[in-house]
Amino acid sequence: MNKQIKRCSVTICVVLFIYCICNPSSYARIEFNWRECASAPGCSSTLTLLGTENMIPTMKLYTIESAGYFMKSHAAYQEFLNLVEMSESNSIGAEEFKNNLYNAIDNMEKAKAAYTNLKTASEKIPYHQEMIDQLMKFDYDRFRIKYGLNEPVFEKLKAFLGNGDIAGFDEAVIANLDAILSKLYEIKVAVENCLAPEIAILWRTSQTYVEAQLFAQYMSEVFNEILF
Repeated sequence: MNKQIKRCSVTICVVLFIYCICNPSSYARIEFNWRECASAPGCSSTLTLLGTENMIPTMKLYTIESAGYFMKSHAAYQEFLNLVEMSESNSIGAEEFKNNLYNAIDNMEKAKAAYTNLKTASEKIPYHQEMIDQLMKFDYDRFRIKYGLNEPVFEKLKAFLGNGDIAGFDEAVIANLDAILSKLYEIKVAVENCLAPEIAILWRTSQTYVEAQLFAQYMSEVFNEILF
């Protein structure tokens, strides 16, 4: 009987895990979450604003895609750094370096394209004024102190959300992705010329990844605090 109970419990856990992965409403929990909520009420496919019924689910898909590609890019870059770190003690082929770097670039380009699509879609429908009002009266300073958030990154976010400037936020996200790409392209030039990238550009690229992710994550945290 105990074995049957354990087997049943494991099955339920697996089913729930698969459901959470496949269910769009529970996917992409790390960054860009609920960005679509600034464009229409409800944050679901059931909306009351005429013309937005198909737009919001599309925007949500773009956030999922952009966040997913961003994380794949960051993972590929971390693997690239791992190869750099291990290169002094291991014989590592040039193709391994290139493959990871190219993956980081390819996925970041896709992340930018997906978020650009989101921004374009957002421009075609009105903003959700109630959500904008909530963002403008939100107590950002209390929230930052409570959770010990990175102050420079959070203050940058506050400057946009605190003024209800969603378009400005979207532009800042794309600028962050562009900044990462610019550094990755610089590293690519060195690698393709069989040169070791300067350690400074590797450090700054890592920093830019982290700051870009925190910027998007903090937006999700603020939206989550307001919505739930």
